[in-house]
Amino acid sequence: MALDAGVVDAVVNANFKSVAETTALVANRMNQDMAQNQAETAKIGIASMAQQLNVMNTLDPTEAASISGVVNSDLAATIAQLGSAIAGLQQLMKGAQTTLPETGQTK
Repeated sequence: MALDAGVVDAVVNANFKSVAETTALVANRMNQDMAQNQAETAKIGIASMAQQLNVMNTLDPTEAASISGVVNSDLAATIAQLGSAIAGLQQLMKGAQTTLPETGQTK
């Protein structure tokens, strides 16, 4: 006994509808997952950037002590003393480079 063509068509249409709805549901779920993944990735990026900015803006105690030592040192006076010492050495070098006059020599 052969099946009626109307029954076969109804089964084919039901199967097609089922496959199409499943495909649409899967695609919708994938889109939702991708959107959620993108949102979570953005949250991680924002949190990571906030942490890096916090590290950059926070002063390490050792670094703070070093900066304080430089600021509190009399750096200008030290540089002035060094400049004076260099100027004195330059004067000595100029004196060493000049040729003595030839006075009192016999020819």
